[in-house]
Amino acid sequence: MAVMTAAEARVYLRGLSSTGEDSTIDTLIAVASGQLAAWMGYPVESGIASLESKTYTHYLDGPTIYRREIRVPVFPVSSVTTIHDDPDLDYDAASLVAASDYTLHGDYGLIVLNNGANHAWNTARRSIRVVYVAGYSSAPADVKHAVGMQVAHIFQNRDALGKSSVSKAGGASSPLPLELLPEVKAAAAPYRIVSHWIG
Repeated sequence: MAVMTAAEARVYLRGLSSTGEDSTIDTLIAVASGQLAAWMGYPVESGIASLESKTYTHYLDGPTIYRREIRVPVFPVSSVTTIHDDPDLDYDAASLVAASDYTLHGDYGLIVLNNGANHAWNTARRSIRVVYVAGYSSAPADVKHAVGMQVAHIFQNRDALGKSSVSKAGGASSPLPLELLPEVKAAAAPYRIVSHWIG
């Protein structure tokens, strides 16, 4: 499901109220949300980063500090499908961690072993395989706002794509680049994936 609908994006396109450009707008929503997702730190898979809720499989090194906590690289996390903790890297049924052994703090991608769990996470490299669902099934208002602004920017400047100058009111000017606007980055900044901007 897209981060926003064409109807929501049209709010950012002054004077455009009909559905005639919705196909173009839907394409630009996909482009803008992909640009924003990459900037926010979401992984690029099959050539595109996505803010949308999807299943990820990640292999994590076991923690050496706070051995009851692991953090997955993409969040928010809505659910964990399976966790295997296996220093032999077989990830077989014997290494499956029971869901009752841990608590998910999805907003932060944090998985904490419960007090009743009788082990700590292994410290071996890539010993923990986590299959989980992360991203937005319904994007926060600030993220939608960021995508809407970028869609408007691309839509309004798309005719200048690839040109070094454009004619305006009897003169010429340099077209604006179609990269993420500073306002877009500012709106989405609180939702960046922490590991992407710290270390």
